[in-house]
Amino acid sequence: MAKGNHTSYFVHCTSYFLLMSVCLLASCADMLNTKSSRLVTDPNLNDKTDSVFYAYGIMQAMQQLADQYYFQNEMRGDLVAPTSNATTHLKNLADFSAGTENKYDSVYVYYKVINNCNYYLQKRDTTLLSGTKNVTINEFVGIAAFRAWAYLQLAKQYGDVPYVTSPVMSVSEINATTERTPYMTILQSQADYLQDLKNRYSDEFLSVPYYQASVSIGHLNYSNSRTKTMIPSKCFLPINVVLGDIYLEMGEYKRAAEAYHDYLLSQSKTNISKISNNKCNFLFNHDQGGIDLPLDFNYIENEKYLTYTIDAWDAIFSYDLRSGQPNENEVISYIPMAVNYTMGQTTNVPQAFGYDYYASTNNRVSRYHIFECPESNEMQVQPSTDYLSMLHSAPFYYISNEKDPSVVTTRYIFKSANLGDGRSNMIAKGMNADSTKLYVQKPATGFIYLYRNTTVYLRLAEALNRMGEPELAFAVLKSGIHTGLKSYVDTAYVEENKIPQENYYIPYNSYKKLTEGNLDFLSAANAPYFENTARKEIVGIHFHGAGAVEDLRSTYTYKTVVEARIDKIREKFSVAKQGQYDKAEYINAVEDLLCDEYAFEFAFEGTRFSDLQRIARHKNADTTYGANFGSIWFADKLKKNNPTKSLLDPNNWYLPFK
Repeated sequence: MAKGNHTSYFVHCTSYFLLMSVCLLASCADMLNTKSSRLVTDPNLNDKTDSVFYAYGIMQAMQQLADQYYFQNEMRGDLVAPTSNATTHLKNLADFSAGTENKYDSVYVYYKVINNCNYYLQKRDTTLLSGTKNVTINEFVGIAAFRAWAYLQLAKQYGDVPYVTSPVMSVSEINATTERTPYMTILQSQADYLQDLKNRYSDEFLSVPYYQASVSIGHLNYSNSRTKTMIPSKCFLPINVVLGDIYLEMGEYKRAAEAYHDYLLSQSKTNISKISNNKCNFLFNHDQGGIDLPLDFNYIENEKYLTYTIDAWDAIFSYDLRSGQPNENEVISYIPMAVNYTMGQTTNVPQAFGYDYYASTNNRVSRYHIFECPESNEMQVQPSTDYLSMLHSAPFYYISNEKDPSVVTTRYIFKSANLGDGRSNMIAKGMNADSTKLYVQKPATGFIYLYRNTTVYLRLAEALNRMGEPELAFAVLKSGIHTGLKSYVDTAYVEENKIPQENYYIPYNSYKKLTEGNLDFLSAANAPYFENTARKEIVGIHFHGAGAVEDLRSTYTYKTVVEARIDKIREKFSVAKQGQYDKAEYINAVEDLLCDEYAFEFAFEGTRFSDLQRIARHKNADTTYGANFGSIWFADKLKKNNPTKSLLDPNNWYLPFK
């Protein structure tokens, strides 16, 4: 088929995807519908281009699991709390009392994706060529990543589940598949499958498929001028990101770090603007709940750490007025939901946070007019008190007006104050003085975010930390992984600079690991892809909301911050360790800092429960503070959810299998 015809097929298929057609996509969409006893097959699956219909059928199934994926992770985490308006389904998720009657407890939606993928992976001919170019491998790899991701979510929420890798063709086959497979066995099998594909194909064939640059998905009901679009490639999941997540879940930390490295490197090589961490961090707006700055705050010196422009951090989530979608550079993967009820699968996520996303008129009730989305004051979900307390009391780092008397040349002293993390003022805005009605911006877009660049960097840090490299993990928070990292290596210390020696915190042998082997971000060949220009494309993640953290003279230092966290853990959990800190405690404390950063960065994106569960399991395996410390830590994180079951027992972390 000619390229032009491929485009027309794509547009045709997109309309089916968004309209939930019962025609060509029905063979995929109804695959696990127990009302049907057979699987309708399409003889065109092995044509060069017609398999696009199957790919979009799988994406349709992804739409159908979107709300469940979101609420299972967010409501069972510590960052939100149900209000009196919340449905019983949401309340029961939050207190861990959800039973099989819960609206958001259905393994069916995950198996629907899996079975679609099983059929495709078994039937698709991967040898088809267009001229000399293979036209199927990218799509085949993308479908394999969908299946692995769906099994990963099943394992997180349900533990041991039936494991099926061949398409289920009838109701009798569905009912016959009852044996549970240990979740680690499932994850290992899926990792092996993805790793085999990775070993066989080059980066060119491992990248997500490209069908078309962008596609309109229609108008919002409340504004005929607001046409939204989606980028088809962002509906896929990069194989290395999914593979990294599976390895991380399994505790294969080195292999996880290598997979994340491979993704970041391949993207940096193909992306002319490199792989950015979104450098902008704070919009000071005193009229909308902004912070009161210290009297000695040096506005001129701090200017590079502030932002007043469209590049503000929350622009990641606001769909551009022209493109109608989230920030293209930062967002890796999402599930785009329909813009109205006539166009396909809608979502309840905006409504739960007080957004009337499907309103016919734009009847705004707040003074903030967030994303131009109509609002109601009947929120079902609000930020938890723990979340607000953590963000509003977090240290903010800044350059003061006070000069350092020990330095001949003019040098200002870095300080910190508990002013809060800047991201909190962008995520949640109150309605006048009513703090019980906070508009949480992220859910207002109608997209369910799955992966961002920041996701990959922070999970890379988590893997590096558990590999025994807490300094490198901290570097992801403080400065980011780029060529300037050598300034922090212990061998770079010069006494005449009047900078404390401990600020050069990265051991040379740790830094060397980034210049060779399978984590060679900063090797001679790869360093140009991780080198900042004057724009500082790559920065530390904590910089997004905590101010002046990167500078060598900043009080945000490895020793100070990590040891303070160790002391806090020792006191909070009354652990027996006393005196000098050991490396295991550093690793545990850095993991806690990363957990906090997940909250700062990913709150209300639908990842929290899975992050807490994974970290708790790794703490249990580590035994630094005892074999069940992870369970104690997990239960403490979620105690204000008033769980109806003891979370000290990991068996109670899972939902009933339905």
